Amino acid sequence: MSRAVPLIKRITNPMMGFKAFHSASETIAGTETSHRIRKGQITANGATAFQTFAELAA
Repeated sequence: MSRAVPLIKRITNPMMGFKAFHSASETIAGTETSHRIRKGQITANGATAFQTFAELAA
């Protein structure tokens, strides 16, 4: 079991009311991506975490 699982569960538990699977999967993917950016697992050549997230979201 990954060490990130409790963090992901803590963030996603309030989101349990999603009606569409697509909405839930996109939100969870975004949450996991932002966690990876903060941990430094996605490098962006000196960009801040916000700049990296904005670049991926565009």
